[in-house]
Amino acid sequence: MAEGVIGCAAPGFFMDELVLNYQVDGNGPPLLLVHGFGISFNIWQNLLPLLRQHLTLVVVELPGIGKSPMPSLEQTYLCACVEAIERVRLTLGFESWSVLGYSTGSRIAEAYVQTYAQHVSRAIFLCPLAMDAFKVLGLRIGFWIDGFVPAIGSWILRGWRLKFFISLLGFNLRSNPYADEWQNEIGALPVQVLKETLKMVIPFGANRFSVPVPVSLIWGDEDIVPLTPRKHAQCDYFVHANHAAPVIAAEEVAQAILSILK
Repeated sequence: MAEGVIGCAAPGFFMDELVLNYQVDGNGPPLLLVHGFGISFNIWQNLLPLLRQHLTLVVVELPGIGKSPMPSLEQTYLCACVEAIERVRLTLGFESWSVLGYSTGSRIAEAYVQTYAQHVSRAIFLCPLAMDAFKVLGLRIGFWIDGFVPAIGSWILRGWRLKFFISLLGFNLRSNPYADEWQNEIGALPVQVLKETLKMVIPFGANRFSVPVPVSLIWGDEDIVPLTPRKHAQCDYFVHANHAAPVIAAEEVAQAILSILK
């Protein structure tokens, strides 16, 4: 098990005063929900009504997204996320909570749990981001090129190129009204936020999730983004969905979450 996040400050030491925008809803044991690539509170619009009677739901906007400011340049984006999430817990006064991370947010949630395990009762990773070696290599090559010509990466993450990747990776190229909603929200973000989020994923690559608390993983059976396990472990749950599971399969996801936290 990992003892902490490599390169991040020691637990309880905050490098800046970055404050995340967050909302609290519902009643019951607290559950933190960490969104994925470029999608903020809207990713939970179909899931929250199904959970609020059972759980106190804390949803956050990660740095640079929505009303949350970008972190300083003194630390990595991942570490800024981890520290800012812990500040939310301290602000709300929860001694412990469960943590759910979706897509790229699953790796941020993992890093948070590794650093502040004493305040986490259980971890859940939804559409967990464990990629195959070819996708990781593609990202590495892309950011190597971006280091020389940043305009290329910025061009790829805008316009019809971004729309295509959202349709492909999020919805398996199937027509869906949420695709345009995602395009509008992600496309409105500063391109640097998108780059930092993708760059953060590279060190994790295809590594298995490792946290020192009980963990469950909820996979979409049609999700083409992560490397879905061939052998199902006791901690694996499956829903009938692609990478847009929180919005297109909210009832199945909610049932899995409640079963895990029961």
